[in-house]
Amino acid sequence: MAKLRSINPSNGKELGSVNIVTKIKVEETADRAQKAFKSWREVPLAKKEKTMLKLAELLKKNSKRLGELITKEMGKPLKEAVEEVAFDEELVKYFAKEGVDVLRDEVIDTKITKTELNKINKLKIQDAVDYLIKKNIKVCSVIRYDPVGVVASIKPWNFPVDSALLSVVPALMAGNCVILKPSENVPLVSNELAKLIWQAGVPKEVFQIIHGRAQVGSMLVDSNINMVSFTGSTEVGRDIAERCSKRFVKYSLEMGGSSPAIVCSDADLDLAVNGILWGRFNNCGQVCNAIKRVFVVSSVAQAFTDKLAKRMEELVVGDPMEKDINVGPLASEKQLKKLQDQVTRGVIQGGRIIVGGRRMREEEFANGYYHEPTLMININTKNPVMHEEVFGPVLPVCTVDTFEKAIKYANQSKYGLTASVFTKSKINAKKAIKELEAGSIYVNDVSVIPLEAPWCGVKDSGVGVGGGKHGIWEYVHKKHVHVNLDNIKTRDGWF
Repeated sequence: MAKLRSINPSNGKELGSVNIVTKIKVEETADRAQKAFKSWREVPLAKKEKTMLKLAELLKKNSKRLGELITKEMGKPLKEAVEEVAFDEELVKYFAKEGVDVLRDEVIDTKITKTELNKINKLKIQDAVDYLIKKNIKVCSVIRYDPVGVVASIKPWNFPVDSALLSVVPALMAGNCVILKPSENVPLVSNELAKLIWQAGVPKEVFQIIHGRAQVGSMLVDSNINMVSFTGSTEVGRDIAERCSKRFVKYSLEMGGSSPAIVCSDADLDLAVNGILWGRFNNCGQVCNAIKRVFVVSSVAQAFTDKLAKRMEELVVGDPMEKDINVGPLASEKQLKKLQDQVTRGVIQGGRIIVGGRRMREEEFANGYYHEPTLMININTKNPVMHEEVFGPVLPVCTVDTFEKAIKYANQSKYGLTASVFTKSKINAKKAIKELEAGSIYVNDVSVIPLEAPWCGVKDSGVGVGGGKHGIWEYVHKKHVHVNLDNIKTRDGWF
């Protein structure tokens, strides 16, 4: 049986391996999930909530161990990796508790007063029709939130725990079965996560995990599933959308991003530098909503660039398992080569590198996939580093005449995931909020994602929602039920 090797990107050494599944195995996995769905959908919300809260406890207990494995498998600095798991403990708790509230039946119309209707909905009844009939209410309309069936969850390597749980937990809470196909770069940490999900009490046929490269994901999309939850490139997402549409299979896609940051003439430059530095270089710049383009107004461009360059030169690159490391390696040699090509083409198109710019080949970095934090200026909007998604520690800065031009150029991207603006002006802030084309807008901040907030993009950045109650509702069919048990032989408007 073919093997998938897990490689430590900091030194190129093999960490372990898993079996790559065959097409027959994929089909058997989907069929097994379909059979399990019939019983899992009937499990009461309260019991599923208890199971997910147990998972949250297990994540807390294993946060250091999981964090270390994340760091070894994909190179994220250890502190960030442990923080990812700690955040997911809270994420799972949120989905467990919020799911109980938003997945219950909602009574929308009865022949009773509005006050009484509100009282009924506050009871959060799981079978509202049965309850109303017992209360001798003969006419009612109810919204039910029914699970879609079997969800194929195809997830990336940059947040191997977070990205998986963002779909797996709400899908399970809603009563679906889930098949997780993680990135080929993180099979070991994904297996450990699966063990915790099973240990929490989710049956093995309800949540399953399969491994392989892109071909396995493709086979899973074409198998006997009812929905695809995908996080990854726009190119793959578009292919999934086309194939699902032909079968009328539901899909939710979180895809690429090239998030802009605008630095206005009145911005607090120290704040802007600190925010953009973190927003670009955390996780070695391998974040879908990382700040990947900066537009700075000309009157403050030199001062901003000088401050940013100084701070970038202070970033510590090294073994991500060591303390006080800011930037680790890229996740794979493939990612490193792609980044190097983008930097080369960016320079050919007129960009000037003033910090970094090269792969790190010194002795301690020789066997890993390290790249210097890189600052590129003299950028025009047609430069490839401004319109491609750059997944690594490279930041292009474009000088513009006005705030209005910054917004115009920011919106020229095919992507629309997040955007940041740094300004002290409420007028500028309101204009940015209204005009920037993105799923999330940050004013004087970066990458703020409350548990309750919907996580979604526009344009080529995505279709559907992750996070918040809207993210839970992605995994259901909304069913309207109307019941009339009175003895009247006709209805208003009938012949």
